[in-house]
Amino acid sequence: HQMTLGGGCEICLGCDRVQPAAETYIGLVEVGVGLIPAGGGCKELCLRAVENIPHDVEVGTLRFIGRAFETIAAAKVSTSAQEAVDMGILRAHDRSSPNHDHRIADAKNLVLGMLKAGYAPPRERRDIRVPGRAGVAALSNIAWTLQQGNYATEYDLYLARKVAYVLCGGDVPEGTLVSEQRLLDLEREAFVHLCGQEKTLARIQHMLTKKKPLRN
Repeated sequence: HQMTLGGGCEICLGCDRVQPAAETYIGLVEVGVGLIPAGGGCKELCLRAVENIPHDVEVGTLRFIGRAFETIAAAKVSTSAQEAVDMGILRAHDRSSPNHDHRIADAKNLVLGMLKAGYAPPRERRDIRVPGRAGVAALSNIAWTLQQGNYATEYDLYLARKVAYVLCGGDVPEGTLVSEQRLLDLEREAFVHLCGQEKTLARIQHMLTKKKPLRN
């Protein structure tokens, strides 16, 4: 409910079902402080982007991954729970609670219903089809075009390329099947790398002192 940003969003992404308030501002805003989502945020948006593609259908996944890339790289935030579904942050089966006072009760009833239906924890996916290095190049080119048009800084471009690398599964051929753990490893590696960058540290310091993002 209310402002569900960054790590708060990632907690929701890690859940099997979410019962948000109808008026929920939710999104992954880590690039604003020079980082990328590394609590499963990149992995979950990648998974949501491709999870409804039938396994027996050979189709390029880049156009689906592209929406997740735009959501993270542009630090997009929904203005409602329904918009979060449209953005791919929440799933279509995540129903919102128009009455804020009923949200906890609605969530409790949802969990009890899942239990009655025989809920079992999902197994780790090891068959996530990713665009690989071809997808990284394509998404990086989109970010480069925005940077050339002065819609993004050079460091925004650097961060966008990191996001693209994680979402596309890293340096692998197009169509490679990867596991959830590989995507988690990639996002953690990128996060740790960015923590040592001067411009990231400057963004974090600026946010802590000025309460607004730094465009460096």
